[in-house]
Amino acid sequence: MKVAIKKQEKNKEAKRMKKGIKGEMINRVNRVNRVNRVNRVNRVNRVNRVMIMMMMVVMMGCNSGGVGESKESVENRFLKSLVGLSNEFLNVFTSFGDMVGSVLGLKTDSKKSDVAAYFKTVQSTVEGIKSGLNKIVADMKKESNPNAAATETAVNKFVSETLDKIIEGAKTASEAIGDTNEPVGNVAAGGAGADAGVKGDNIKNLVKGIKNIVDVVLKNEGSAEAGDDKKAENLSARTGSNATDGEAGKLFASDNAGDANNAKKAAADAAKAVGAVTGADILKAIIKDDGDAVKLSEGVAAPSAKKDAVIAGGIALRAMAKGGKFAGPSDNANADAKKTVEGTAVGAVIKALDTLMIAIRKTMDLGLKSVKERMKTNINATTVASENSGSGSQNQ
Repeated sequence: MKVAIKKQEKNKEAKRMKKGIKGEMINRVNRVNRVNRVNRVNRVNRVNRVMIMMMMVVMMGCNSGGVGESKESVENRFLKSLVGLSNEFLNVFTSFGDMVGSVLGLKTDSKKSDVAAYFKTVQSTVEGIKSGLNKIVADMKKESNPNAAATETAVNKFVSETLDKIIEGAKTASEAIGDTNEPVGNVAAGGAGADAGVKGDNIKNLVKGIKNIVDVVLKNEGSAEAGDDKKAENLSARTGSNATDGEAGKLFASDNAGDANNAKKAAADAAKAVGAVTGADILKAIIKDDGDAVKLSEGVAAPSAKKDAVIAGGIALRAMAKGGKFAGPSDNANADAKKTVEGTAVGAVIKALDTLMIAIRKTMDLGLKSVKERMKTNINATTVASENSGSGSQNQ
């Protein structure tokens, strides 16, 4: 009986030991699993921290302009600004081309103030280009760009030798014309007691303004002596200051252009003169020192006022001048003569100012290209932005 009891106790002890060993093993496994889980979490956290730091570095580099911006991109920012400035200029001048009839949109009933508005637009547009160029230079100097000095020199030269002269010329011309509502093709009414031809006001200032621009943009084009001295009626020679009946010079008379028939011939001769020359020829005749085109427009004796360019220049001046009016027929109004003179006057102005606008565009293109070349002079030099990752400049 005692033996059976002892055996039973041993079995119970063995079971307790077995159960204890198993429990210990389970506990060890659980501890290992917990450690592994903690390690995995730590590894994930470390990876996340590294990724976040890398993203911050990249973002800081993009914002500072020092990490992500190459030397070329620094230069390109300013070049893009210059291109944008050039496009803005061209867009303004190209918009004239959308007007009906011509670049200026002038018609026989257009006002002299429309011509003044043309010059005002030239002035304000070129002033905008000047301001834009100066801003580019200021920005380059602010960032210590290595091309800043060369660019500033090119801009200063372009401004002083070209832009300022165009601005001053356009301002002078627009002020000389003013805001008068008289038509460009202003022709005196025909008949007894009708108004005579009028030279107009401020012609010298108008010529001065146009000359300031032409001397810059049309140095080697056009001739004040272009065309010939032949009348439209029979190709005989014109007489100059003492214009005989049927000559274009009679349209500048202080009284009248002759009877209705001769007024028609004078109108036809004027149309022939304007059609025979270019816009550049008309402009050169207008600005010629002590030129006959100005004398003709002012009603002053001009012995050499025979050539087509001189007559066309005089017509354009009187058409633009404030108060300027062409002489009409002496006996009765003639619709055909009046219509021809109106169309000829407008045509002369359109020819001259269209040519002037195209020349301004070409001159601006060349000037902006010269500035662009100076911007790229030291493109391989080390820029401040590429040296200092903490630079405050930004990519654009």
